Amino acid sequence: MSALLTRRDTRLDAARAIAIVLVVLGHARGIPGGFALLVFSFNVPLFFLVSGWVTTVHGQARSDAQALVRLARGLLLPYLGFFLLAYLYWLLTRHIGEKAARWGDLPWWDPLLGALRANGPGLYVQPALWFLPALFVTVLAFRPLVRRLPPSLLAAVAAAVAWAWIAWFPPLGLRLPWGLDVLPVALFFFACGAAVGRPPARARAFLEWKGMALLLAAAWLPLAWLNGRVDVNMLRFGQWPPLFLLVALLGAGMVLGVAARIGHWPAVQWIGRNTLLILGTHFPVFFVLSGVRSLAGVQSPPGLGWALGVSVLALLAAVPLRWILVRWAPWMLGVAPPSREPAVGMPEAGRR
Repeated sequence: MSALLTRRDTRLDAARAIAIVLVVLGHARGIPGGFALLVFSFNVPLFFLVSGWVTTVHGQARSDAQALVRLARGLLLPYLGFFLLAYLYWLLTRHIGEKAARWGDLPWWDPLLGALRANGPGLYVQPALWFLPALFVTVLAFRPLVRRLPPSLLAAVAAAVAWAWIAWFPPLGLRLPWGLDVLPVALFFFACGAAVGRPPARARAFLEWKGMALLLAAAWLPLAWLNGRVDVNMLRFGQWPPLFLLVALLGAGMVLGVAARIGHWPAVQWIGRNTLLILGTHFPVFFVLSGVRSLAGVQSPPGLGWALGVSVLALLAAVPLRWILVRWAPWMLGVAPPSREPAVGMPEAGRR
């Protein structure tokens, strides 16, 4: 493995670490709206982009059947496991505190229907899990397409499709199951990641340039603020949806530039290798802590201090939770035998 590829692996883990920490902070109650606006302008696209890059680094499975099995093991089994844990907690607590007002009248089976649809509105017991089935269908769509088109050309075609899709489909007010309504957008960023994974000499030099993050941040910040709040899961792409594609690429590139500088930090590497775990556990930790806060009689609305505190606790909780799951339910982390290839993207979190 070349030195560049080694650095690239480090950068990818660091990019995942930055992205998941920002996700946790962005989901915490009490976080300022401006912070969430900026973070979600690029965070989900960054995950799809990094997943496409990982595909280039590790290569594709020998057959479609192998790919399907590997993806199901690395994405769908964790999806099922983390959902069931959150669902059991929901069943036990849905008549307590503010949950009673929000979900107390819903039948016990309503979250199960949401899990089958596997998109944002129905996954209220574990909102972050929507990404896993969305990534699953994205990889399945990418595989046959990349056999016919090189990643750079596929990204260009996908950009046109995504542009048209986000301008046309969300106003219809419809939702498709399993992230199919997110697929055109996800496929664009996934193909961009695959293309970046095999850059020409000039692009490689730019990726290695120390000033890349600052340059991209200077362009990203005003455009992200201008476009407004983005929520890919809910098919919201800001005030000017086509601008979202550019803003997301600028933000993702900015994070990759920062990741190149901090990729050797041990804590960053650990978080980057455990993104799947943190994705699947941070909302349940938030729910438990909010329940304790409610039972304690705290009436004031959560503020920035609460948001930072619960985010730190959610990240720290990943350490013992990983120890427990690796020993008792490794399939929830996408853990594979050492002789096999790692699963695409997020399931890097479960590697031993």
